[in-house]
Amino acid sequence: MSICQTEHLSLMKLHTADHLLFLRANQLLRQHGITIQQALVLQYLASNTDSSINQKKIETYLGISNPSVTSLMKGMVAKNLIQRFPDRTDTRSHLLRLTPLGHQLQTSIAEAFLRLHNELHAGLTAKESQQLHTLLDKITANLTSLSE
Repeated sequence: MSICQTEHLSLMKLHTADHLLFLRANQLLRQHGITIQQALVLQYLASNTDSSINQKKIETYLGISNPSVTSLMKGMVAKNLIQRFPDRTDTRSHLLRLTPLGHQLQTSIAEAFLRLHNELHAGLTAKESQQLHTLLDKITANLTSLSE
């Protein structure tokens, strides 16, 4: 196998794993009527109740564009998962908070994420799981430093 094929193989393996992870997460969350992106937003809002969360923070957290976040937020408001309200300190911005339904889904999301975690780590030793995290952290750091 040539060097080019080896480099391509690593990219394809990462892409395939990412794709399958998102498919499985969406499959587990479908019964609750939400997607992985919606679940991540709900968890982010639930774990940051002491700070003001606006759409810009969601963009950064998910690594997606403003139009994508706007669409995501509109869908979540329509499902009564979150509320948007004007930011008193910045009239151009809206703050986000969970609705009671959004709060109720926290247990289901946590259970789905735990199941996904267990499925992801099935067949790995504790040492291999730690190595996986270390390697993913290194890859993330490498790519983050290039995008700044």
